[in-house]
Amino acid sequence: MRWRNCISTRSTTPPTSWVGLGAERRSSAWPDAVLLNTTNSENNSAKTIEIATTVATALRVRVFIAKTLRPNQPHKTAQTLRWQIMHEQLSNSSEPQLSRGTSALTQTTNEPSTYTVAELVARIRKVLAAEFGHGMWVKGEIRNLSIARSGHTYFDIIEPQEQTQSGAQPEAKMAVALFRASRSRIDETLRNHGGMTLEDGMRVRIWGQVDFWQQGGRLQFYMSNIDPNFTLGELEAGRLRLLQMLSDEGVLSNNQALAFPIAPLRVGLVTSASSAAQHDFCKELNDSGLAWEVLLAHTLVQGSEAPELIASAITAVAQAEVDVIAVVRGGGSRTDLLAFDHETVARAIITTPVPIITGIGHEIDRTIADEVAHKTQKTPTACAAFLVSAAKAHLESADSAWKEIADKASRRLRLASEQLLAVSQTTARRSDTHLRLANQRLVQQGVHIGQLAEGRTRSETRTIDSCVQIVRHQATTTIVKNQHRLTQIQHTVSAQALCIPAAATKELEHIEGRTRLLDPQAILARGWSITRHHGKAVRNPNELNTGAEIETILATGKLHSTVHQQAGQTR
Repeated sequence: MRWRNCISTRSTTPPTSWVGLGAERRSSAWPDAVLLNTTNSENNSAKTIEIATTVATALRVRVFIAKTLRPNQPHKTAQTLRWQIMHEQLSNSSEPQLSRGTSALTQTTNEPSTYTVAELVARIRKVLAAEFGHGMWVKGEIRNLSIARSGHTYFDIIEPQEQTQSGAQPEAKMAVALFRASRSRIDETLRNHGGMTLEDGMRVRIWGQVDFWQQGGRLQFYMSNIDPNFTLGELEAGRLRLLQMLSDEGVLSNNQALAFPIAPLRVGLVTSASSAAQHDFCKELNDSGLAWEVLLAHTLVQGSEAPELIASAITAVAQAEVDVIAVVRGGGSRTDLLAFDHETVARAIITTPVPIITGIGHEIDRTIADEVAHKTQKTPTACAAFLVSAAKAHLESADSAWKEIADKASRRLRLASEQLLAVSQTTARRSDTHLRLANQRLVQQGVHIGQLAEGRTRSETRTIDSCVQIVRHQATTTIVKNQHRLTQIQHTVSAQALCIPAAATKELEHIEGRTRLLDPQAILARGWSITRHHGKAVRNPNELNTGAEIETILATGKLHSTVHQQAGQTR
């Protein structure tokens, strides 16, 4: 078990009167010590003080001044002095002397006292209690935070190297112990100031005392309080510095400049696997009834390793050609969100060619990730709801567009059908008229042909009658010959009588064919078109001006065009 009750409760006034020249003085912290003499070293950077104690031993203490003391500086000795303690006799010799003829392990009476380890540790703790027992504020960065089974908390507070790569050795480090009783009170203080908790990488200003851990054999700082306002200020200052740096580089809005997808159904999800954030996010998507495809990239969302892991997860899902990346986590304290204020995460979001939406789960504070992301929502559920809303809006817009297209197509088809029916009816009426006129002409020509045939027959009959009168005076052979000729004439007349109706029928068919060729629908079917402007047929391009709206009638429909240039009149 670690040593607990090792902080001296003696006077809180350090022996600052020992530093520098002066007459014999007493120390309230060490009442059994008397200042005998002080001497300056050659470089004036250290002072040697000799003191005598009541236990017949001498203690020489060399005090090194680490930096110039400032007037009215609180606890200046504890913050500026480093002690090097040596035990030696107040004699001219600096080494212990051995008696002649004795073993090297046997000390003479002139040798300094030999201390046990416990006595040495007690001496060290006594010096520390006198110099640092009053308590002090220490600021630095938390590293290697751990909680023992006993409930005590241990970590290192470091002074990190400036302008160095990650993983560099700190400039200074001190082990810190925070006992369970104090931890409860400090946790409550942090919760009351933005819901913070102690985390690795957190900049803190803590109050406590320095003491030597006897069982562990090392110097340790025992923490008993914390300044939450310092941590909040450090967090905000670091956040503002990073935002300003990204703004100066001109990359703060890189992700926001990307075009957000119309229907973001392929989603890359960066969060902790099997977490409440993943459950809430996926449930909201599933309840929408849409066909989502979610690619999960597991990562830690808090702790010292979280920034690198989150950045790697973002890069990985971006390479999977997703529509959008959602970076989410459940609720947490302000310090739980430190990973999302890290430059590594911010740079990953800025350089990703995919829009990123965040749902960090904090109702009040905005992280750096929120500032550089394309869009931000308060919670994982709200993040998923935003994506659902975007996808449904696209579907509604598409449905509306299809409905409008269908309505317009239906109206145009109905209008075209009506126009086609009107043209068909007009053509049919004209065809009926042409056929009726042709039939009338055919009947008239048939009657005329009958009349001609009848007249011709009567004429020939008269001729025959005349011939009969003449033939009566001729010989029988002449009558036979004339009878044969009459027969031929009768055949000729009959043939001619039959040819005249056939010729009339052929002419009627020719007229009907020409009528069909003149049908506009037949002309359009052969590849011709009719161009109209304001309902009138266009016969000359000079009749149209640039920008005129024209209608072109084809065999299967109509086209509406706009005149952009006249090609000139063909001669």
